[in-house]
Amino acid sequence: MEIALIGAGPRNLMALERVISWAAKNQWQEHLLIHIFDPFGIAGRVWNPNQNHEFKMNSLAAKITLYTDSSVEINGPIEDGPTLLQWAQQFGIQFINSESFKRSNLLIQEIEQMNQDSYASRALFGVYQQWFYQKQLLRLPSNIAVQLHEELITNVQRTEEQHFIVISESAAYDVNAISAALGEGTNQPTSEQRQLSEYAQDNDLTYVPIAYPSEVDLDDIEPRDHVIIRGLGLSFIDYLSELTERRGGQFIRNENGDMSYQRSGDEPTIYASSRKGLPYHARGRDEKLVGELYPKHFLTDRFVNQMIADKTQISGDQFLQLVFSEVEYTYYIRLMEPRLSDDQLVAFKQELRASAKDFKPILDKYSISNDERLDWKVLANPVPNVKDTLAFTDFLKKYLQQDIDMAKAGNKTNPFTSAMEKLRELRSNIRKVVSFNLISNDDYVRIFLNYFNALNSFLAVGPPIFRIEQILALIKSSVLTLIGPDMIVETENGHFTTYSKSLNDVRYEANVLIEGRLPSPNASHTRNKLVKNIVSSGLGRPYSLILANGDQYTTGALDVTVDTAELIDKQGIPVSNFFVWGLSTEQRHWLTNGAPIPGVNDVRLRMADKIAELIDGIIE
Repeated sequence: MEIALIGAGPRNLMALERVISWAAKNQWQEHLLIHIFDPFGIAGRVWNPNQNHEFKMNSLAAKITLYTDSSVEINGPIEDGPTLLQWAQQFGIQFINSESFKRSNLLIQEIEQMNQDSYASRALFGVYQQWFYQKQLLRLPSNIAVQLHEELITNVQRTEEQHFIVISESAAYDVNAISAALGEGTNQPTSEQRQLSEYAQDNDLTYVPIAYPSEVDLDDIEPRDHVIIRGLGLSFIDYLSELTERRGGQFIRNENGDMSYQRSGDEPTIYASSRKGLPYHARGRDEKLVGELYPKHFLTDRFVNQMIADKTQISGDQFLQLVFSEVEYTYYIRLMEPRLSDDQLVAFKQELRASAKDFKPILDKYSISNDERLDWKVLANPVPNVKDTLAFTDFLKKYLQQDIDMAKAGNKTNPFTSAMEKLRELRSNIRKVVSFNLISNDDYVRIFLNYFNALNSFLAVGPPIFRIEQILALIKSSVLTLIGPDMIVETENGHFTTYSKSLNDVRYEANVLIEGRLPSPNASHTRNKLVKNIVSSGLGRPYSLILANGDQYTTGALDVTVDTAELIDKQGIPVSNFFVWGLSTEQRHWLTNGAPIPGVNDVRLRMADKIAELIDGIIE
């Protein structure tokens, strides 16, 4: 028997470990050959151990793992192992010294400085994956072999015997099962992007399309250049780091811990913005233990699981209210803890839990001022009605400093930071709402995709605190200008130009334009040959929704089964033993990126075990 793991990033490495564990549990006798395909090798594209060291992860190293633990509800055996931080401190330096990584010295320096509050480089997570892979090879029984192929898989065909032919550019492999975890891809450029590229060629400008920042060469950008970055998400931060810190600039803290930026003289002038005009909120200083979670009172596990069992739905407005009530409850408890006695606090909690739909009478009763109350409209759009660039910049500096101060106060201390941590903790149940269609198709599109997704990203998917500190320091040093909300990019007089539609009092010219955004998975417009061929052959299909008016809404996801992640073909029939999970299924599922978290019954670890269990069924 042979199986194929397409993609050698975290998901398929977990699947490999789970297959080996199931083989040991049930004492497989049949010979098994496991093919792993990835042109970038173990750790894949995003976590390449040899990428520039400035690219950082968005999660604490202490809260990243590839191993199962006692919290994970699975049928397979639990195999404990070190988190990323534990591995780094116990095994990292020795392993790095035994290998030949491009930036070994930087990786070792990083490990020597790591602690519970550290965010690892993406390269170091890639090294951890390579160590994990080698550990799995040492566990192999004599009847199981693994072959790594640094090849790009371009197609899969199903045979009459219900096998699959996995096709690369140079070979074909007959396998019984497939796990495809393809990671981020790129899409066909839009007409606007093609026009911008052509304009750049015609006018001797530089245009950087949507791409992985780690794979973009910015060395030709000179200090005299003016650069526009469109987007203020995580790719923006990557590009910002490449154009400043990697060019010799230094972020320096004074005796009070405040950060400033010391120029190297090699930085270009940077203009950046987005529709909202603000970077994502900083992640709060983590005061919680591994596996520690706030209790849920409204969007509870019991409530969601009962809906799944009963096959019932709630309205999109009800969904939002449950999420908002959970977040607000945490906020107001943290706000009032210093003001109330123990007995008063117990009563306050009980009153909030009994009034899920409207906290206002209770807030009035406890004299919580309007200025202290969470306003979701303001949270979604914090920029006040400023009319010019000077006023916006003044607001911006105060806003970023406030965000830094709240985040530093900690996610069990500061009311806002604690509330946003609660929003992150709701992800497991929000994923179930999406995966099990617990709201209508119309509400999923109208409320979830068109409103909640962006709000959640802005509030709860932001960078570590130090990144927001760096943005503020670069603004104060005049290296970076955030131009204001509703960013417009145009071409004019042989240059790129940008301005804020909301302010429109200053226009900025540049000779470099960078699309500082990550590609969104789109099965209908992807450049990924495998996904294109799967869809065109009918072996797979994009995930579509039928709306109440009869219209069909097609998402960017590949359609898969909820419980088993098996691909669904053009006729709507699951393709047995062809598992697709991760970013290719985004919008069929929700928040499919990110690394597994220890101690929280992580969905990614559970899916890895489910895939291995189904492969075990083939063996039997």
